[in-house]
Amino acid sequence: MDDEETLEYLTMRTLPVPLAPIQINMAETQKGTDEDEETKAAKGSLKGSPPTKFDRDRKMAKKFLNDFKTYKFLNRKNKMMKIPANRVVLALTFIKGEHIQDWAHEIMKNMEDRLESTLNPMLETNEYHWDYFEDAFRDAFTDTSEREDTDNKLQNLHMKDGNLDQFIAEFNQLTHLAD
Repeated sequence: MDDEETLEYLTMRTLPVPLAPIQINMAETQKGTDEDEETKAAKGSLKGSPPTKFDRDRKMAKKFLNDFKTYKFLNRKNKMMKIPANRVVLALTFIKGEHIQDWAHEIMKNMEDRLESTLNPMLETNEYHWDYFEDAFRDAFTDTSEREDTDNKLQNLHMKDGNLDQFIAEFNQLTHLAD
């Protein structure tokens, strides 16, 4: 073995490779969370208190529409509220009563005709469906005497027991209703 060259073994040493810093984009992380929540909201059940059923009482028509608008806003990300045709059908489910069912049936039939027209079908996402419902509801059920009643109350309004604050509050409320 003297004649032989001594073999040298070369061992590779691995040098520590510096790790690149991990960067987390919080905006993207948040975006994913928002999308998950939006998906849940779109598919989930509706939140809040639904409007009370409307039974053709003209004095309650304005309240019904206002309550439904609040309910709609609270559930604005839900598919039921995002799609106008669905929103109309939902509103019709709160309209009950022996004398009002014919009106509700006519609204539903008109919308079905628009959606299923062979010549020019309207998309269910067209906001016209909701606008038509609101206009038809107001035309049919607006309390026509509300303004007259408010004007009469304004003319008969007077301060009681020197309570100026209450008088001003009632005056402001009545002038708002008179508009």
